[in-house]
Amino acid sequence: MMLLFFASESCFLLFVNWYKPFTQNKLAQKTKLNFRTLQKVLIHLGQVQTVLQDNMIDISDLDNVKIVRMKERTGLTSFPENMQKMIIKTLYYPTASREEEILIHLLVRRAISKDSAIHIPEDTVLKELLEMEYVTKTKSSSYYLTPDGIMAAKGALKLYPELKEIKGSN
Repeated sequence: MMLLFFASESCFLLFVNWYKPFTQNKLAQKTKLNFRTLQKVLIHLGQVQTVLQDNMIDISDLDNVKIVRMKERTGLTSFPENMQKMIIKTLYYPTASREEEILIHLLVRRAISKDSAIHIPEDTVLKELLEMEYVTKTKSSSYYLTPDGIMAAKGALKLYPELKEIKGSN
């Protein structure tokens, strides 16, 4: 049973890190597992995935004791991730803020360094982004995203993928 756990873990980590399909032979080579062991692992991972689609593992502390139990998914977590995003967007953020529009605009235009900085009209929102250190201004009054700005822009782009199509002008 312990071997199955470690074999499952190595397969799972390979899937998570590579995000690409494998043949069973290639997977056996990459994980250095016996072909039959790998077959058992794949069956086991399939069964675990089926159980965890509708349930979640809840680990809680009670005094000095850890309690582990299966709980049924409820609320937002019972929906697939794309549906969760749509619900959150619809309820709380139906339209992108001006800050998010600027960040996404800079990201889509690939303004992520001094060399790739672009000119955009300065306004109070852009000044706020400068203060928050999401955007940096060059000596020639061009702007580009900081590492924090890139991360924020990528998050906003996940929530508003339709803004990727709106590049705007220089």
